[in-house]
Amino acid sequence: ILVSFSIILILLLAFIWWSESTSKKKRYINSENFIKAKVFLSKDNNFESLELLKNIVDRKDKVYSPLALFLIIDRNLESNEENITKYFDQVLSIKGLEEEDKNLLKLKKAIYISENAEEKDILNLLNPVLNSESVWKYQILKFLGDYYFSKKEFNKAKQYYSDILVLESSNKDLIEINRKIKIIENE
Repeated sequence: ILVSFSIILILLLAFIWWSESTSKKKRYINSENFIKAKVFLSKDNNFESLELLKNIVDRKDKVYSPLALFLIIDRNLESNEENITKYFDQVLSIKGLEEEDKNLLKLKKAIYISENAEEKDILNLLNPVLNSESVWKYQILKFLGDYYFSKKEFNKAKQYYSDILVLESSNKDLIEINRKIKIIENE
């Protein structure tokens, strides 16, 4: 019994060590590829950079995949909105990603798709965050208020702006929110 227990313990420790070393190797490869992609960008080799960055997103690394996605967007390396949406979904599906990081990614995805997406898709994406105590709640309410304000759907915009006013948050821009509410009321 003692020998069997020892063998199981040794095998368990070996598996943990192997798993940890594999994880570190993957992180190292992702960091190297991210640096290579930035070097390619500095040399205006956008195609090679995009290929490396897409590979990083596909690997679902909780540090480098979001960075790769944001670099793809910031540098306009991918023009197909469906592909960018797919990348967002891949990053959002990463296991171990902090909840607030996911909430921020949802906000960024909503901002990205807001011009062409259906209203219900944006709301489906953001409502879980709005119904939580997320640190991004204020920014999401402001985004939705601005979204409806830009579409001249003033009643909906006023609803979200009013929700901001009742939030207990120190980062509110009350002057701007009140100005927009007055514009809505004068319409």
